[in-house]
Amino acid sequence: AAAATGRPLFVEKCSPCHGPNGEGGHGPGLIGWREVRRASDRQLFDSIRNGVPGTDMSGFPMPDDDTWRLVAFVRSLNAPAAAQPVPGDIQAGSDIFWGSGGCSNCHSIRGQGGALGPDLTDIATLRRADQLKEAILKPNEGVPDGFRAVEVTRADGTKVKGVAKFENNYTLRVLDRDGHLHFFEKKKLANVSSTESSLMPRNYAERLSDDDMSNLLAFLSRQSLRKWEQE
Repeated sequence: AAAATGRPLFVEKCSPCHGPNGEGGHGPGLIGWREVRRASDRQLFDSIRNGVPGTDMSGFPMPDDDTWRLVAFVRSLNAPAAAQPVPGDIQAGSDIFWGSGGCSNCHSIRGQGGALGPDLTDIATLRRADQLKEAILKPNEGVPDGFRAVEVTRADGTKVKGVAKFENNYTLRVLDRDGHLHFFEKKKLANVSSTESSLMPRNYAERLSDDDMSNLLAFLSRQSLRKWEQE
C-alpha cells in the first residue's frame, strides 16, 4: 500500500531523472541497481531527503510520511515477486500452470513437471513480478545457459531436438522433449543446428487473457523456498 501511494510522488519528483518507472534517464536506473538493494531504508530516506553528495541529485524536503512512501516505492522496484502482493487468483493460476497453459510440460516445481525448461521451485525469490511476465511474453530475450534450442542430425539421418545442456569442441549433451539426455561425439554427427532462441512458445500474449496472465503471475509469485515469503 505504501509503495502504491509512493508511485505518484515518484512520477512527480523523481521521474524527470530516473524515468517514470525507475528505468533510468538523466539519472541512473533504480531497477536491479546494487546500490539500492544494499542501502537500508534509513539510507534511502536520507538520500531522498538530503540528496546525494557529489551527484546531480538534490534533496527533496517533504513530510516524513511522503518520504517513506517514496522509499517503499523505490524498494518495490527491486523486490522479488515473493516479497510483493501480486494480484490474481493463485488457484486459477495453478490450474493454468499444471493444465491449460502447458507450463509443466517443460518446467518443474518441487520435483513435479518437466525438465526441458528451468526449475521454477524458487523463482519468486529470484525474479521480480515484471521479470516473470517478460519471460512469459518474450521468452527469446535472455535465454539461460543450458536451455538453448538445438537440433542434432545423426549420421543415419535421424534427428534429436531439445536443449544443449553442455557443449565443447568435441562433445554435446542434449536433453530432448521427453526428458532423455543424449551424449554425442560431434565428429560422428551429420549436423548440429542451434539457435539463441528458446523452445518456449512465443504466443502466450494471444493464448492467455489479461486475467489468465494475472492469475499465472500470482501463482508463480508464491513459488518460494522460504517459509516467510509464503505467508
